[in-house]
Amino acid sequence: MIIRKLTESDGEALWDLISVIESTLVSRDFWLPIKKDSGDHFLDDSWTEFHGAFDGDRLVGASALFFNSFEFGESLERLGMGSEGVAEVGRSMVHPDYRGRNLLMDINRELISVARERGLTLLLATVHPDNAPSQASFKRLGFVKRTTYLKSDGFVRDVFTYGIR
Repeated sequence: MIIRKLTESDGEALWDLISVIESTLVSRDFWLPIKKDSGDHFLDDSWTEFHGAFDGDRLVGASALFFNSFEFGESLERLGMGSEGVAEVGRSMVHPDYRGRNLLMDINRELISVARERGLTLLLATVHPDNAPSQASFKRLGFVKRTTYLKSDGFVRDVFTYGIR
C-alpha cells in the first residue's frame, strides 16, 4: 500500500471512491453532504490537500486537510476559537473492501506531518457520535473530544482537536 498526496490526475478516482462511500454508508448521518464550494476545491492546494492510499493503481482510502474556514468555521465558533493556524481533517474514507486495516490512521498520520510542515498549530476533526471506527482512529492518533453539537445543517457531530507540537 502506498500513501501519497492526490493530484489533479487523481480527481476521477477520488470521486469514484466518494461514490462508493456514499452508496455503502452504514448510516447516512455519518457522511456530510458535499457542498459545491467545497467539492470544487478538493484538489486546490490553497483550500484542501487530500492524501490517499493506493493498492496498485486503485485509490482505496483518502482523507483531507481543509485549510479554508468555510469548511470548519462553525466548529471553531462552537469552541470559541479563531481560525489562525487551524485546519480540519475531513472526508476521511476507506473503501469497504479495505476497512479494518488502519488505513485512515496511516493517511491521517501523513496529514498531521503536512500540517506540522505548514506551521499549523491545531487540527480539528468532526465525527458522528455513533461512528465508532472513526472515533477510535482519531483517539488513537491523539485527538481529544471537545464537544458535541447539532450543526446548522442538522447533523450531530463530536468535535475533536489535536495540538501540533
